Amino acid sequence: MVEARLADAKFFWDKDRSKNLIKQIANLKSVTFYEKLGTIYDKTQRIRKIAAMLSDDLNLNKEKIQIAASISKSDLCSDLVGEYPELQGVMGKYFALSQGFEEDVANSISDHYLPTGLTSELPKKPFSYSISIVDKIDTLVGFFVIDEKPTSSKDPFALRRAAIGLLRIIIENKLVFKLRDLISYSIRLYGEQGVEIKNEKTEQQVLDFIKERMRNVLKLKNIKPDIIEASISSHAGDNFLDLYKKTLLINKYKNKGIGLNAISSYKRASNILDKSGKGITGRPDAVLFRKDEEKILHEKINEIRKAFTVKDDNKDYESLLIKLSDTKESTDNFFDNVVVNDENQDIKNNRLELLKMFCNTFDNFIDFSKLEGL
Repeated sequence: MVEARLADAKFFWDKDRSKNLIKQIANLKSVTFYEKLGTIYDKTQRIRKIAAMLSDDLNLNKEKIQIAASISKSDLCSDLVGEYPELQGVMGKYFALSQGFEEDVANSISDHYLPTGLTSELPKKPFSYSISIVDKIDTLVGFFVIDEKPTSSKDPFALRRAAIGLLRIIIENKLVFKLRDLISYSIRLYGEQGVEIKNEKTEQQVLDFIKERMRNVLKLKNIKPDIIEASISSHAGDNFLDLYKKTLLINKYKNKGIGLNAISSYKRASNILDKSGKGITGRPDAVLFRKDEEKILHEKINEIRKAFTVKDDNKDYESLLIKLSDTKESTDNFFDNVVVNDENQDIKNNRLELLKMFCNTFDNFIDFSKLEGL
């Protein structure tokens, strides 16, 4: 029985490896991806274009990455994969090598299916993780576009696994790219192929869905639940590597000097705002400052806010956390020498606005109000 199976496999291998992978692309028109989302051929055309956009961010050869994306599914047409479906990708790699494709292109065919589980192996080479990224984005966007999102109990298309895989690839390979732009472009490509866009909120919903999957990724790193909540609830945008870096730093320093000082400073300001019992929406006016401690605290806040405006690529989050920690002296002096509830209502409101500005600045890092022990 085993010998017969091996003989079949050898027959299929000899037959399939001579079939040019580029020419096989057209045959993918007969392989359905999903009824409402077209064929695997349609999918390869989309991911080829998304990969070209990603190559600009990751500084990769555009022509080469488009070739890799184009042939990434070609082995699905082979008799060998038809007989042994679990070999999809693996056989594509060996077909590519036997046909003279470069090794990194060939490896991307097998590696783009990774990771297959929460803790399983990740693609580590640029072409491999790039094709994996665009394939996962295309799948996520597709099912959100037709409004077939996962529910609390059902996830028939394994979209949670795709999102977690995407995050793990970004984090472990330390990648920064314009994820929102790729999602937006992916939506457009579906529309250009005639797919009905049933969900107009797809872009933001896909980003939110990916962000929520960060909880799973952070739990695997043994991050405490309150820190996870503080990080995720405050995160806006599409840079999940930054979210990860900030979370790890808070987890590292929360119960040490730097973290304790930052939390203590925030806590004193936050408690007074809570007691004021009203929404503070304005900004402090320096003309109304009566004490040096107010001016010093205001300057300190502006210094930190300026540091937050540095481009993500150049942000040093450890230095930012140290800056937050270093406010302790200024806040202690402020509370020791300034009466917030001044008899003059304008001065009182101005001081509350200063404290609100202080807390908002901290919340640019993570939502400190969600940390336990406050």
